[in-house]
Amino acid sequence: MEQKFKAKPNLAVGIFLIVVILSSILFLADYLNGTKNLTSVQMIVLFIFDLAILYYFLGCRPYAYVVGNKQIVMKKRLYKDKIIDLMKAEIITDPVPRLADLITRPHAIEIYMDTKKRFCFYPHSPLDFVGAVLSENKRIHCSVSAYTDIHRSIEKRERKRRKKSEKNSQKEA
Repeated sequence: MEQKFKAKPNLAVGIFLIVVILSSILFLADYLNGTKNLTSVQMIVLFIFDLAILYYFLGCRPYAYVVGNKQIVMKKRLYKDKIIDLMKAEIITDPVPRLADLITRPHAIEIYMDTKKRFCFYPHSPLDFVGAVLSENKRIHCSVSAYTDIHRSIEKRERKRRKKSEKNSQKEA
């Protein structure tokens, strides 16, 4: 059964896009009023740059994740969808701080493959996403702290209940 998860929007990207759009509108207004000394070539280059930024951030970034058939499909609006095979995954974990990342998003989920390649996911409900991934491939080692804490306590209650029922059945016999 396929499960669909929406991607959590990044606040910094949203603010950056708003600033880009507002600055473009201001430059266009100044160009039309003649207060800025801009040539038409500069305006064309500016709008091509703005379109490229908008294309990347709105069209090439995932907006949804579909988990099913032992794979994850990263849905993108204007670019081809990316398919990740879960049978080659080793570990699903919380974000690991790295020197290459300036900022680590705390609600990210990372999946490491056999080839040591890392995929980052930003679902709205990380625990449900982890549960769906683990139900597709039971061999993945899970080190997502929130998920393991919840399931560890559930398993502990189940073991206690099972031991209690075994003791009761032995006393009756």
